Amino acid sequence: MKIKKEAIILEDIEKVFNIVNRVDLYKNFVPYCVDSIIISEENNQMQARLDFNIKGLKTTFTTQNIIENNKIIQMKLVDGPFKYLDGEWKFTEIDDKTLIELKINYEVQSKIIDYTISKSLEKIMDYLVKAFVSESKKLK
Repeated sequence: MKIKKEAIILEDIEKVFNIVNRVDLYKNFVPYCVDSIIISEENNQMQARLDFNIKGLKTTFTTQNIIENNKIIQMKLVDGPFKYLDGEWKFTEIDDKTLIELKINYEVQSKIIDYTISKSLEKIMDYLVKAFVSESKKLK
C-alpha cells in the first residue's frame, strides 16, 4: 500500500528539515508516539525506533535512514510488523517556505494487523505532517 502526504510550512528548509530529522523528539509532539529513539547515527545514516500506541494497539518499528541534509530522508524497514516498509521525506524550498512530502510504501505481515494498521497508518501520516507544521510554528 502507498501513502503520500504533503504540506507547505511557512519556515525555512533548514529549520523544517531539523525538526523532521530529530527522531528522538517525536515522542514530545507526534500523536500516538510514546517513545522515539535514535539507535545509531553515523555520517549520513541513522537507525531509529518509533513506538506507537494507537487505541491500545502497541507497535514498534525500526528504520535505517539515509540522510541528505535539507533535501531528503530515505527510510528502509529494519524491524517491525511489516513484510516491507520504505519511504522518504522530501524537502523543497519555495521562496521562504518549505514543501514537505512524505511517501510511505508498505505491506503488513498479517490480515489482522493489515486491517488495524492500514486504517491507523493513514491517520498517523496525516497527524505526523500536521504535527511537524505545528512544531515548526512553536520553534520561532
